Amino acid sequence: MDEHTTIINKENLNEEHVTALIEVKIAPQLGDGYDRIAQRIYQYDEVDSLYLMTGSYDLLVSMTVGTMKEAAAFVYNHLAAIEGVSSTSTRFVMKKYKEHNTVLVKNPTQEEGGIFI
Repeated sequence: MDEHTTIINKENLNEEHVTALIEVKIAPQLGDGYDRIAQRIYQYDEVDSLYLMTGSYDLLVSMTVGTMKEAAAFVYNHLAAIEGVSSTSTRFVMKKYKEHNTVLVKNPTQEEGGIFI
């Protein structure tokens, strides 16, 4: 059975939104590692995705909210307030070209296969 996923290109909607990628550095908890803090973060409705990462930060939070100010308030009021979080760095997505293996921009020379909403 084929599995299908619907992807809506929010750039084409008449709604204000911003996608934020938030890098979170944390101190692993004795006995729990990163899991306790990760569980606390993924409970928030604003969080679309959460990943444990290698490199210069530990967790990557992906969220879509109405404005940059809302994203900043989430970081300040929720993420930064969690015991064990040592720092955050927020990046805002300016434009999405491809997501979940689906091209989101129209290109006249592009082969058929994408559905644009």
